[in-house]
Amino acid sequence: MSGIYDASLFLITTLFDLYLFVLAIRVLLAYSGANYYDPAIQFIVRLTDVAVKPLRRIIPNIQGIEISTLLLILALEFVKYFLITSIGSMPVSIIGIIIIAFADSLKLFLLTFFYSIIAQAILSWVQPMSPVIMLLYRINAPIMRPIQRLVPNVGGMDISPIPAIILLQLTIILIVNPLMALGLGASLG
Repeated sequence: MSGIYDASLFLITTLFDLYLFVLAIRVLLAYSGANYYDPAIQFIVRLTDVAVKPLRRIIPNIQGIEISTLLLILALEFVKYFLITSIGSMPVSIIGIIIIAFADSLKLFLLTFFYSIIAQAILSWVQPMSPVIMLLYRINAPIMRPIQRLVPNVGGMDISPIPAIILLQLTIILIVNPLMALGLGASLG
């Protein structure tokens, strides 16, 4: 029976997390004002429009932030954890699942920034003229700009990704993980 539970858990988390990651990228692309005619961005938009378009008719964007997509992310996180607790025969607490869904949504965005900053750093060394790097600069600007003002270049090299990555990981450890533990505690009673 453990094998079936493990396989179910793997499928649920993998499928949900992949789609949630694409939704998070969509939110960041919209916020950064990305060019929607770019083929890579068109792929993301087409992949997510099925779920986002109906919500956008009801829920407008606010200052470039796709509120409908953010709410969809929260809803999918809720469904994911509801399914996980249901198949695990664990006690289901709606409040606990809401807290866990919120914490995991926050973690999703922090990890998206984490990986995009790493990709930006690697591309800046390997292919500094790549069109993808300009998109990554725009996406990462909310995190990187303040850090770049504080951290000077060392020998002409931008080391600001290092403190950015450290701060993102510290945020996960100090804020997200305690929120997840709170949600788990509320779920278990």
